[in-house]
Amino acid sequence: MDDPRLSRRQLLAGVGSVASVATVSGLAAGARQTATLHVRIYPGPTPENVRTVRGWSWAHLESAIAVSRALDTLAREAERRTALEGVDVRLEPASPVSLEVGRDAQETILDAFRERLRERNAITGECCHLLLWWDPLNYDLGYGGVRWPNSHVGKDADEGSQTVANVGATEAWDSRAVTRNMAIHETLHTFLAPDVVDDVIDSRCDHDLGSATRVGETLRISPIATAYAGPDRIGGGTQFHGTGCYDHDSFYRHDGYDGVNRWEYTTTLSEGVREGVARYLERYLATD
Repeated sequence: MDDPRLSRRQLLAGVGSVASVATVSGLAAGARQTATLHVRIYPGPTPENVRTVRGWSWAHLESAIAVSRALDTLAREAERRTALEGVDVRLEPASPVSLEVGRDAQETILDAFRERLRERNAITGECCHLLLWWDPLNYDLGYGGVRWPNSHVGKDADEGSQTVANVGATEAWDSRAVTRNMAIHETLHTFLAPDVVDDVIDSRCDHDLGSATRVGETLRISPIATAYAGPDRIGGGTQFHGTGCYDHDSFYRHDGYDGVNRWEYTTTLSEGVREGVARYLERYLATD
């Protein structure tokens, strides 16, 4: 489509359809080496007090739009930074998945999600399947995570990757800006691997590709750094701090948080992530 920016109306119209609602093609005629950023997004069960259309709330819709725009940026950056002659973006909004709601651990939720995908015959090896969950009180799940062992797109040709973003928690405890960033954050995990991260920075942890940039007394946080840029305590930037790897000294950029009185969450991707995903596409998802 001419304008790569996805609208809420377009997204809702495409729910459950076979075709992608957001397809941005950079493929030139006769291109030799290409790659595709393919993501399917599924809302999970949503409380009755949250208004939805076809199972999609405003938080779900804005999360999907944020992911779509991030993918478009990554595709263009990969074309600019690598030998790839074209990068496609495919974003597909899926109908909601029916899963039992409880205080389940991340692994349990993602295993059940995988089984629902198998029942739908939706598993594909080179696709990130993103579940938008709604459970504000699930501390074990926190703001999300990726299923092990198939945590990276293309790692297992039969599986793809399954990941979850707990938008119910970000909506309850933080803000819509954090909701958008965590949807992007959990998607990014599936297109970044330790060896690629290590090529970009002196670390094998993908959170360290993020940026925390000081602007006056404000610290501006990129998506992959969201939940990891502040001190490890409740309210350290986000209300839930991430439980994964991180080292502020290894961040692509971290200006420190002493004297910061405002945390701002931007969907703008850090330079580290742009470079990392570009290398991942070229190394693991390039096709002739």
